[in-house]
Amino acid sequence: MEEEAAVALNPASVPAILATHVTAHGSEVVLRKKDRGIWKAITWAELGAHVREVSSGLTRMGFRPGDVACVLAETRPEWAYIDLGILTAAGISGGIPPDSDAERLGQVLRDSRCRVLFVENEEQLDKALLIRDRCPALQRIVIIDMKGLRDFADPMCASLKAFVDPDLKAAPVAIAAEQPAVLLVRDGNLQTLRHGETMSLIADARSKLPLHPNDERLALLPMSEVVERILGLYLSLEARVISNYLENPDTAVENLQELQPTVLATDARIWQMLCDRIEVAAANATRLQRMLYRWAITAAVNRGPSAWLARATVLRAVKREIGLGRLRVAYAGGARLSPESERWTAALGINLRYVDGKATQGIALDEQRYQALKEAAYGT
Repeated sequence: MEEEAAVALNPASVPAILATHVTAHGSEVVLRKKDRGIWKAITWAELGAHVREVSSGLTRMGFRPGDVACVLAETRPEWAYIDLGILTAAGISGGIPPDSDAERLGQVLRDSRCRVLFVENEEQLDKALLIRDRCPALQRIVIIDMKGLRDFADPMCASLKAFVDPDLKAAPVAIAAEQPAVLLVRDGNLQTLRHGETMSLIADARSKLPLHPNDERLALLPMSEVVERILGLYLSLEARVISNYLENPDTAVENLQELQPTVLATDARIWQMLCDRIEVAAANATRLQRMLYRWAITAAVNRGPSAWLARATVLRAVKREIGLGRLRVAYAGGARLSPESERWTAALGINLRYVDGKATQGIALDEQRYQALKEAAYGT
């Protein structure tokens, strides 16, 4: 009933998408995480519960609509819980690239006036502790993974387990299209998207991509990037595509081979990595295998009579080897692939679409923009 009430407030926001599917598809799988060699499933109902706990934890500490909370972590399910919890609390959710150094982190926290920072682990916590005294708005640091921090105690810091509130039943917060939602850190600048702008990006991508319920995707990029967060997670929630999370970044290729996703949303770097992997494998193969591979690529690129045969035999095995044997929808954001990589993907029969969302250029989140957004949305 709580989710139904939230949907009634506004059916056109990411939290409302979540609430709708929690109500209608609660027992279905929405996320999976590879943990110690086993894919562990998370249902819509479980996702909704995690998000409510984060949102309630924020409410308990006095977090208000329009406040900023940021996440400094590698891509993992907890990133999604926290991000969606911030949005559900009508806050502004910021994603900070996990490779940011302490000085860059401090600059982002000051410029955004971040009140709550969620960090992944001890390594990311160390960065936050170095600069917190120079971030006057920062009130709380929440740690996702407490490994190595058993004896750590600091009044400003808490584990995610201690921060969330499974008992508090916060009332749904009304969310309007003009309210600020997503804070992006891009090219050294802070940029913000309103809820309406975010939903427009999702709708535009949805109209171009033939996504189906229960399609499978593997989350390969940092959640701080638009392609992974808005055109990955949010779009997948809307389309009911199952998002799968790596065991760790070093197992990306192995997880891709095992999962064989039907959807791949990534950037030029990942495509180049896959291309390079096959080129290296071909170079180390037998002479006959090298000849067959070169013949197949050439035949497919030239689109001659033998192109179909090349794709049905040699290149089918190549796609399966890199984890794309079941691939149905492929799209990329950011910079275009090199001409060589584009020819390679086309040769494999992959219809690669570019969904970069020019609207994500946004407007810098400077003082004037921030105040105007808050006044329009909250009257403060």
